Amino acid sequence: MNMVKFCVIIAVISLFCQGCTTASSPGSREQDKAKLVDMGNGICQQSNGLMWQVERTEVFASAQEADDYVDNLKLGDHNDWRLPSKEELYDLCYIFEMKLEGQCPLNLKGSYWSSNGKTQAGAWESYPLCGGSDFQYFKSKSGRVRAVRP
Repeated sequence: MNMVKFCVIIAVISLFCQGCTTASSPGSREQDKAKLVDMGNGICQQSNGLMWQVERTEVFASAQEADDYVDNLKLGDHNDWRLPSKEELYDLCYIFEMKLEGQCPLNLKGSYWSSNGKTQAGAWESYPLCGGSDFQYFKSKSGRVRAVRP
């Protein structure tokens, strides 16, 4: 292969992977970079102020069951819990993928209900890309609730 073709290939790969990051290993992360703090009362607070329910629920088969659950949830002296948006669930998955969850004991496996005007269930799944990860959303017919507030 001549040098020009080689340089073009390297440039294309470089552009494709631009912005990709590699997740730090658990031993090298610092707690002050954590994006979640375990409040010790069944709640983890995100650095942007959102509070997440630590315990995930059983699987709910309908949007109505998921809505009813959050409407009746009282946790940590709060009763204004709601279903997260699909984007908020993505942010949560990204925090864990980048190993920035601190000491927060959330289990993110499985599908979760979200609400973006319409309640739906689905899961964000990561796959490797450029030494980091990318995410794809898969809809589902049922899911758990991971309540969030405010």
